Amino acid sequence: MVMVPVRDGQSLSVRVIGRGRPVLLLHGLGMSGAHWLPFVLPHLHRHRFILPDLRGAGASADVPFKPGDIFRAHAEDVQDVIAGLGLRDLTLGGISLGATTALHLLSLDGFGPVRRYLHIDQSPCIGNRPGWPHGLFGARQDEMFARMREVLALVGEHPDCRRLAELPAPVRQAVGDRLAPVLAEMAGGAGLHSALRVVFRLPAALLGRMPVPFSDLGHLRRYLPAYLSGGHDYRPALAACTVPVTVMLGAHSPLYAEAGQRLIAEHHPRSRVVRFEHSGHVPLKDEPLRFARELGRFLRED
Repeated sequence: MVMVPVRDGQSLSVRVIGRGRPVLLLHGLGMSGAHWLPFVLPHLHRHRFILPDLRGAGASADVPFKPGDIFRAHAEDVQDVIAGLGLRDLTLGGISLGATTALHLLSLDGFGPVRRYLHIDQSPCIGNRPGWPHGLFGARQDEMFARMREVLALVGEHPDCRRLAELPAPVRQAVGDRLAPVLAEMAGGAGLHSALRVVFRLPAALLGRMPVPFSDLGHLRRYLPAYLSGGHDYRPALAACTVPVTVMLGAHSPLYAEAGQRLIAEHHPRSRVVRFEHSGHVPLKDEPLRFARELGRFLRED
C-alpha cells in the first residue's frame, strides 16, 4: 500500500502489486480496491496492478470529500494517481462508480495515457431523458429517485448527525423504509428489502457496529445528489474516444439496461461486449469464475 498525494493536499491509499504493463482498476460504490485482489493475483507476473481506494472507501475511508461534483472529484484524484505514479501506456478498468469515474476522466481531457478501457455495468448517461430510457433504474427511475429525494430531506433535517446510528430512531426507520427498496434493487437481492428494513430498526448501539450501506451519512449527502442531478451524459465523450473499449455487463442488471450499455462499445472497431448471462449488477460476485476467465482474456489481448 502506498500513499499518493492528490491536488487538495490529501493522500489516497493505493495498492500496487505485480510487475509489467500497468493496469489501473477502479472499484464501485460500497467496494474498495481489495475487491479486485482475487481476480488479479494470477496475473501478477505479467501486469502491475494499481488498485486505489477512492475517497470514503477502504483505507481512504477517512479522506474527506472535496466540494463540488463527486464524479469530477474522483476523476481528478485518478488523474493525480496516474501522474503521481508516473503511469504510461496504461490499461484502465472500472465497475459501476469506478466506471463513471473513468468516463468522467475521459470527458475531462481524454484518456491521456490510457490505451485500453474495461467498462463494467454502468450507463453512459445516468438520467433518463427524451430518446434515452437507459439511465439508472431504467423505467423505475422516477419512483426510485423520489425515494432518494425523501431520504435526503429526512437526513437534511439533522445536519449534525454524521452516522446513520446517530439519527433519532423514528427518522432512522423512515430513512430505512425509503432506502431499503433502493439498496435492494442495487444489490439485486429479492429478499433483501425486508431484511434491510429490519436492520434499520435495530438499536443504535448495535446498528453502529454493523457494515450497513450508507451508514456514513456523508456518503448519502454526496452521492445521492450526484445521481439525482441526472446531468452526467458521457455519450459525446465516448463518441470521440479513440481507444478500444471492452464492456462487461450483467444480463439481469437491475440498475442499467443492456441496450444502453452496449452503446458504449459502438464507437471503436476493436471494441466488444461480454454478456454475463447469470449476473446482475456485479459479475464479480454473481459469476466470479467466468469473470476471472474474461478478465484474463482481456489482459491477454493486451
